[in-house]
Amino acid sequence: MTASGLAPSPRYLAARVWRAPVLLVLAALLSAAGGWYGAQRSPFIVAGGVVGGMAGVWALRRWQVALTALLAVVVLLPFGVVPVRLGVAPTLLDLATGTLLLVWLARVAVGRSTVRLTATGIALAATMLTWIVAYVYSPDPLRPDETARTFAKLVAAHLVFLPVMSLVRGPGHAQRVTLALVVLAAIQALVGIALYVAPRHMAYRALASLAPLGYPTGDSVLRYRPDTELLRATGTAVDPNMLGVLLMVAGAITATQLMAQRPRVPRAWAAAALAPIGLCLLLTESRGSWLGLAGGLLAVAGLRYKRLWLAFALAAVGAALTPFAARFTGHLFAGFRAQDRASSMRIGEIDNALGVIARHPWFGVGWGGGWPSVDLEFTLGVSNVFLTVAERAGLPAMALYLLCWVTLGTSLWPAFRRQLSASGDDGLLLGLCAALCGAGIAGMVDHHFVRFPHLVTLLWVVAALAVAVATDPHETSGARMAAA
Repeated sequence: MTASGLAPSPRYLAARVWRAPVLLVLAALLSAAGGWYGAQRSPFIVAGGVVGGMAGVWALRRWQVALTALLAVVVLLPFGVVPVRLGVAPTLLDLATGTLLLVWLARVAVGRSTVRLTATGIALAATMLTWIVAYVYSPDPLRPDETARTFAKLVAAHLVFLPVMSLVRGPGHAQRVTLALVVLAAIQALVGIALYVAPRHMAYRALASLAPLGYPTGDSVLRYRPDTELLRATGTAVDPNMLGVLLMVAGAITATQLMAQRPRVPRAWAAAALAPIGLCLLLTESRGSWLGLAGGLLAVAGLRYKRLWLAFALAAVGAALTPFAARFTGHLFAGFRAQDRASSMRIGEIDNALGVIARHPWFGVGWGGGWPSVDLEFTLGVSNVFLTVAERAGLPAMALYLLCWVTLGTSLWPAFRRQLSASGDDGLLLGLCAALCGAGIAGMVDHHFVRFPHLVTLLWVVAALAVAVATDPHETSGARMAAA
């Protein structure tokens, strides 16, 4: 008898009888296929597929898992591609982003979540609409090639702000997501340090083993400072500058947690994570990331924690007096004076970009890489987020993109100002704001936050967390009471 008191139907009994054998046969077939594929290619791919499949099913049931999985891909395997080719080769980032969007839309459909529109979200959606119009009217051909796929990924990466903003409700949710980001960044930093100190041939073999996941092989696996034999830390981020901005974002959040009176991340955990993050960030030799971290912490957290200025002053004196630090300080000052090839090229890129914008002011030249430069001395591209947008999508798109940042700052300012005078701050909002400020500073000398989908995703996930904390009514009322 069933719970309703009715006898089960014969069809129901037959389904129960056949369910177990069918499941056993399917499991045996999948195990045999997995064993064969693991013997032909790599058992790690099969293991990753099993773990990824289980995580994917779990993510479809809980949005926290979906968002954590997205951050895990962004931090640990940003360029990973599904090794099984079935006509298309989706990246792990594509799957993680799609899963998060699917979970959000499913929750909206059943009434468990809402579409939470904010001024920043509206401005961001309008900006992406302008980008799409500019892409249609740009010289790029309208066909499903790699340029179109990259552009679609960039648009989706910006718009990830909307589901994260709607799913994250207040500091409690933001705390768990932030803790996951800090832990993942610490793992990536440890990987980067391990590959840096390992013998070169071992580091090469370790990175080349990621080739089945679409990672590069050959001479570009290990990165060096131009015209030298000085190795730069890359981890699994492929490029040291991309690893640098990733660790900069995590470092700003973690360092602020160390100084907060009531940190959301346990202080011992924050200290244990900040040590490898800071060291690996130094080994990337990414000067833009160094400036972003220092500027973000001083401009944001320094307003609240005055002792931070003393810590930076002591660090500067120690760096000046320590012979080992001369390698890094000399590299930084050479960039200020444009004495090396990388910094001098950045100056040339700006002149080149201004020429491109003057020729294509309304819709830009598109997001492809085949366009020649104006003076044929530098290729298309500029190390500045706003000039990159203007060059690629036109001046109207750049104006709207700038409006997104202004709107974001305006929405965060009231809660941020209250946190400056609150008696028992948790450092969460200040850390997220410091990370965003650092990203803005780094964006003045690099284009990563508008050119690489995984870093764009990271930026706007952090922005969504900050807005979610700043606009939470319980958080803001608590801050007012503490300030009073």
